[in-house]
Amino acid sequence: MNKLPYIQPERDLHYNLGVLLLILGSLAQTSRNKKMLTIDKIQSFYFLVTKPAFLNKVLMLANKRQIAIDDVDYYTVDTLSVNVDELFDRERLMIMIKILSSKQYLSSEYSSSEGFLFNLTDTGKFIAGKLEDGYFRKIKLFIEQLSSLQSQSPSKLNGYINTVLKQGEIFARTQASKRLK
Repeated sequence: MNKLPYIQPERDLHYNLGVLLLILGSLAQTSRNKKMLTIDKIQSFYFLVTKPAFLNKVLMLANKRQIAIDDVDYYTVDTLSVNVDELFDRERLMIMIKILSSKQYLSSEYSSSEGFLFNLTDTGKFIAGKLEDGYFRKIKLFIEQLSSLQSQSPSKLNGYINTVLKQGEIFARTQASKRLK
């Protein structure tokens, strides 16, 4: 009997590049055209937008409106057991940034106070605009809600994320101790 391959979309390079394009296209600048996206913010935003249940918990902590999440997005292995490696895997993000830059989809400028700030070129915006089908439609909705956190500092974002992670650990320990009784 032949086994069907188990495909994990979050491991697909093109999917990840698409998500990154959408984040950059929507969150790189404020409505007043102030550039916002540093490497740290991109990494935090990427983590949150690919974990909608986690994003909702962060939005709740920040007193922002939460999003309606389908059961298929809520009850996943990644939701129940969050892989925090993505928060610290700078190499993976840098590879994706290099790929987008090599295709001339990405622009950057240096700010002495913020470091490098990233945005899409016109070509990058055109490509990001084409990402409308399938899961990218959901990602766009998650990014739209994430925009309410756009003005938060990277340390504030990380504080929210750490709080949610700690709450998850406490909940997991509580559930484990209940099972032992």
